[in-house]
Order: sequence, then C-alpha cells, then structure tokens
Amino acid sequence: MNKKLNSAVGMLSLLLVGGAVAVGIAGERKAETLLTAQKPILIPGGPGGFDWMLVDGRSDRVFATHKGTKSVAIVDLKTDKALPSPMVGTAQGVAIDRRDNKIYLGDDEEHKVVILDYTTLKQTGEIAVTGPVDDVLYCPKNGMIYADHDDGTDVWVIDPKTDKIVGSVTVPAAPEKIEYDRTSDRIYQNIKSDSTIQVIDPATNKVEKTFSTSPAVGPHGLAIDGKAQRLYSAGSNGKLIVIDLKTGKTIASVDIEKGVDQIAYDRTSQRIYCACHGAISVVQATPEGAKTLGKVATPNGSHTIAVDNKTHAVWTCYSDAKDSYLLKLVP
Repeated sequence: MNKKLNSAVGMLSLLLVGGAVAVGIAGERKAETLLTAQKPILIPGGPGGFDWMLVDGRSDRVFATHKGTKSVAIVDLKTDKALPSPMVGTAQGVAIDRRDNKIYLGDDEEHKVVILDYTTLKQTGEIAVTGPVDDVLYCPKNGMIYADHDDGTDVWVIDPKTDKIVGSVTVPAAPEKIEYDRTSDRIYQNIKSDSTIQVIDPATNKVEKTFSTSPAVGPHGLAIDGKAQRLYSAGSNGKLIVIDLKTGKTIASVDIEKGVDQIAYDRTSQRIYCACHGAISVVQATPEGAKTLGKVATPNGSHTIAVDNKTHAVWTCYSDAKDSYLLKLVP
C-alpha cells in the first residue's frame, strides 16, 4: 500500500450523524442514499494509520492491520464490539488459512510474516523474509500462502504445514493486491509499476499471462466476481476497469475518485466499493460492464475497505489525533 499515508485528523460531521449522502463523480446530488454510517467503534491503542482490511465470515470478525500501533484491530461482527488487538508489528496484508487454523500478516518494517492462531488470536510464530511484505493471500487450491515483496519483484510462497518459504514467483516490480479465483483456478496479482495484472498458475507458481489494466494506471484495489468471471482493478488515476477473465480483455472502464487504495465486492448487490482517501466510490456491475453510482464521504485518510457478504455492511477505518476507529456503513 501507499507508504505516504498519514493518520487522519477529524471525523466528518456528515458521518457523525449517520446521514451519508451519495454524490456523483461530477458533483451532482443523487436521490439515493448509497451508504449510511453507524456510530464509530473505538479501537484500543491510540492513534495510528491503518492498512489492509478483511472480513472473515466464518468467525464473524473484521480485521484491520493497524500499522501505526503495530497491532491488528479486530471487531466482532455479531456485537460490533472491538476485541483485544494482538501486537503483530507494522503489518500490512492479512490472510486466513482455515485449513491449518492460522492467520498470516505481512510485516513491512521488520521483513517477516507473522502467524496468529485463528481461534485464540495469539502469536504462534514468524517467518523471516528478505524485504518488506505488503499483501498476503491464502490459496485454498494448493494450501499455500503468497506474500508480496513490497516494491520488489517476487511473491514468496509459504507452506503452512512447515511455515517455511518453499518457492517464489517472479513478477514485475511493485506487486500490490493479490487475489485467487476458484473458477479459473488462477491467482491474479496487481502490479503498480507497469499497470498490469500478472496471472499465476498455482499448480506451477509461474506467471502464464499478463493483462493490461489500461486506462487504470498504478492499479491498487482488486476484486473478483467468480460467478460472472469478471475482475475489477482500480487505478490511482481514478479509473476502474472490468476484465473478462475468459478472454483477458477489458470490457469496460468507469470513473471513480482518484487515489484509490483497497476495493471490495458485494456478491449479492454486485456493487464494487472503492476506498479513495476520504470517499467511497460506489460502482454497480451491469451486463455491459459497470456504471458509477456516486460517492459517499468518509473520514479523511480512510483508504481501506471490506464488505460483510452476510449483512452487506461496508467497513472502513481511520484515525484522528487521539484515537483510532472502525466504521460500519449500511446500504
């Protein structure tokens, strides 16, 4: 993720009253309220910037790596209450291996992958690597963990049975977001430096194809609709593209706010939520590709996002000068 992000200052009054109003990209007011903010949830530990977020439907928990406090913030989705925040270093990406009952987090500063027990949330180990780690992924097909070398040229492959590096995938510089799709049985890796997506075969751990993300430049957020076989990649220049995974061709491009980081896909509503530094751009999937519905104001500095596919709630996080918060927004 973007290393220049700073902790946010202040909470927008629009959100404090829970009355988020959708506003179009061009600034026109929409009749529909896309998302309504709930009361912010205080996260223990004080202020500090966040990075990736992940909703785990099995345990009904949302995770947000809290780099500024070297911990991972966790909220119980059944109660909307914050749980104790395990100390994990300057973690960025987070992945869950339910088969081996483990959580993996990529550490930026200390060049390691941290391991937590899935049930107790206690640290059980760490794996040393040769550079900073950004996003991490669990691949259910081969049972491996993939860890991005932040701004490097490789993706480390870790075997959870031994918690050792067993290989690597060579990619162009600056891997960002990595996702796996069961239907195509492929791993998709956003690359910021050359605006591409590297298609990795998990059976061989080699890149077999390259997709261009043009006109989306410097792709950050990535999400996949496995049923429709579509991939959504968001560029920092304010473009979201739709790729047909069967052909590898871009079938649509829509405008979103500039400075996007993480994006999330709601399978039921078929909406793509794009966290864009103080706003969430909301995009609707269509038979032709996609259309932009508008944007919702969020606290300054909020740039990560996750969707609870059970309740369709959208989660983001932010910090002010005194404290840190997770924020739920309801469609």
